[in-house]
Amino acid sequence: MYYSFLGKNGNNNRYRVTLKLFIRCDAREEQIDAYADITFYSGNGNHITTLRADHDNTEQYTATDVDPCIVNPPYVCYQIGYYSTIIELTPSANGYVAAFQRCCRRTGLTNIFSDNTVGATYSVVIPGTPNGFDTNNGPRFSKEKGVVVCANNRFSYDYSAEDPDGDSLVYSFTTAYSGATQNNPKPVDSDPPPYSPVSYRTTFSADQPLGDKVSIDPHTGIISGIAPRSGLYIVTVTAKEYRDGVYIGENKKEFQFTVESCVKQVVASTQDTYKDCQSFTINFSNNSTPGKPYFWDFGDGDTLTTWSRDALPHTYRDTGTYIVKLAVDRNSSCGDSMLATVRVYPVLTPSFSVNGLCTTRPTEFINTSYNRYGVIEYFRWDFGDPAVTNDTSNNSNPTYHFTQPGDYPVKLLVQNSKGCEQSFFDTLTIYDKPPFTATNDTLLCYRNGLQFHAESPLPGTFEWAPLYNIVNPRTATPYATPAVDTTYEVTFTDNSGCVNSKKIFVDVRDTIYVRTTADSTICTGDPVELKAGADGEYAFTWTDLNTNQVVGTDSIITVTPARSATYHVRVSLGDCFSDDTVSFRAVDPPVAYAGLDTTVCYGERAFLNASGGAFYKWQPAGTLTSPNKPNTIAWPQDTTLYIVTVTDTLGCPKAVPDSVMVNVVPPVPAFAGNDTIIIKGQSLQLNASGGETYRWSPPDGLSRTDIHNPVTSYNRDITYHLQVYTSEGCLGEDDILVRFMSGPEIYVPNAFTPNGDGVNDVFRPLPVGITKLELFRIYNRWGEEIFRTNEYMKGWDGKMRGRPADAGTYVWIVQGTNTAGELMEKRGTVTLIR
Repeated sequence: MYYSFLGKNGNNNRYRVTLKLFIRCDAREEQIDAYADITFYSGNGNHITTLRADHDNTEQYTATDVDPCIVNPPYVCYQIGYYSTIIELTPSANGYVAAFQRCCRRTGLTNIFSDNTVGATYSVVIPGTPNGFDTNNGPRFSKEKGVVVCANNRFSYDYSAEDPDGDSLVYSFTTAYSGATQNNPKPVDSDPPPYSPVSYRTTFSADQPLGDKVSIDPHTGIISGIAPRSGLYIVTVTAKEYRDGVYIGENKKEFQFTVESCVKQVVASTQDTYKDCQSFTINFSNNSTPGKPYFWDFGDGDTLTTWSRDALPHTYRDTGTYIVKLAVDRNSSCGDSMLATVRVYPVLTPSFSVNGLCTTRPTEFINTSYNRYGVIEYFRWDFGDPAVTNDTSNNSNPTYHFTQPGDYPVKLLVQNSKGCEQSFFDTLTIYDKPPFTATNDTLLCYRNGLQFHAESPLPGTFEWAPLYNIVNPRTATPYATPAVDTTYEVTFTDNSGCVNSKKIFVDVRDTIYVRTTADSTICTGDPVELKAGADGEYAFTWTDLNTNQVVGTDSIITVTPARSATYHVRVSLGDCFSDDTVSFRAVDPPVAYAGLDTTVCYGERAFLNASGGAFYKWQPAGTLTSPNKPNTIAWPQDTTLYIVTVTDTLGCPKAVPDSVMVNVVPPVPAFAGNDTIIIKGQSLQLNASGGETYRWSPPDGLSRTDIHNPVTSYNRDITYHLQVYTSEGCLGEDDILVRFMSGPEIYVPNAFTPNGDGVNDVFRPLPVGITKLELFRIYNRWGEEIFRTNEYMKGWDGKMRGRPADAGTYVWIVQGTNTAGELMEKRGTVTLIR
């Protein structure tokens, strides 16, 4: 919204007020208002009138100069509806405010909170009569242009305004305002000022509506930088109007930026401006498309081609304003380039000091910035007060009244006539009472005095009261000698007149007390805790009276007496003190003994014998007869470590453990060999295993009875008994049956009873003098083979396909090779009896 002065009508001033509403190109006819109600208020907020502004015309703008090297160029289109009205106003020193409110903003806005309930306010201030500014023409934004803004890419947008009177304009980002509601989306009478700002989402603000990588040039109104992520952004710019350095007024334009996810084949990207003016050496950043050749023209006659995107330092030989060009892949049809302005006028260093940090009076800001070239012509202070929106100033030495204590981040932005710009940040701690520290409440011996201490980081004065036994009460370090309990109060007054105070209670003691624990018995070598209780926070000193050595200075300490000992404790408060003692009788702990390790054979018992105390407890108890007695019997199945815990009744209650290992020799795997059949008249060598010493019985037919492999030449069936001994003397036993039969021959029974009684359950041939069983097969009466094997002494268990076979007669055939190498074969039948 802007105004134009049309002249006088008598004493009244005539103005044309114009409202420009931006509308999407796809808006329906009914979404375009046929008129707009503009409400006028006096400068002090009184309602004047509401006028209907007619819809004059609508203009459409699209982005026409789309870069052909954008792979996916977006379509940008919007309309502007123009509404205007003429009003006559009586000249007034306070001026007037024109306002229009409408609801609601669209949802899905990226930088402000918008849920289809947030409206908008557009307004303009018509200045008053001072300096003749009531005949002024307000600035107006008229450079409407569709532009493609690609996310995370460099862009530039001309947001400048023009002023019919030729006044100078200063641009800055500012807040957008809410207004109107869903219940009354187009009020006839808009609300009076002030207006409520919208709420910005995290990482965005009124000063940074497009993020921290986008800025506006205060002189040209050009918005440039690196665009944020894709989305819809509300951007509001204020153009402040000055005439001969005197502020006239301002105009605001709110615009919706559409940031698209474009893909450019090549992008040149560095800062648009380098204007910190800190050195002749400038470090140029390069955020361009990687993997391309980069050509730099530094504007001073020096050029450089490089493939590196690292920061590039360049030193200028003289001051000046230089136009730097960065060209990326410049020999390609889709190469990209950009220009950057570099201002080399070192040094500009902003800084400030303050006077007064108390909430009772305004804080004075004193500009102490240093500038070597040109003059500082623009200041912007942001006092960091979140409670208000007008916590800014453009004065060089402003004042600001902080009404609440707290930490405030203050920012000073300065610009000089050479175009240099720098910011300085400092956090101010505002207080309602000046900070200071002083001596805490304290104890004092009646024989002594007390040196007080007070300190503040701020200049000021101290004063102490009451004036009772105190020396130098108007200093930070007075000396007091109270004879009775006294509360002193110290008052600090800083140089700005802010006052703070603190009370200090001095507890004067003529007697102090200490009491430690009762005498007791301890175990020799154990740590013991010494405790002392006193009636105040005194200094403690513990002394071992056996050695006269100080062993601690806390109220609770830990010592390890090597023998019986007495300890003395003294508590002191200056020249006042009190004493106590505690004694400990040291008793040696029991000497537990579980006995020597032992070894037993499997199944045997071990006798355990412990000593050293009065009470015993063995673990594990499951294989012991008497686990709570010193002497007990163990029957472990495996090697076991037995632990006995011993206590006594001599004064040391400590339980002391000891252990004994009972090694259990596993069962001896005595093996005399499998039962066998040999031909009468032949000898058989036995082969036993399982130990180290062997004993055979009876000795009949044996070559020896004390070796593991004697030879027998007996000709009658006999069972030999074997005893095997390990190196520990453990015994294992086994038997072997040797049968002597005529042969070579294959003996086959004629019946068997597979009933599971362990007798005659398996039908097998008995080969005598047969070195190899070639085959053994069984057939049922229909000639079906139901069993076969060639394993020695393996037989048929009477089952067919896993199920019991029927009782009856079955045919068998057996073949084997005898000791002479001849093949023997026998056939016959067997009866299965159930």
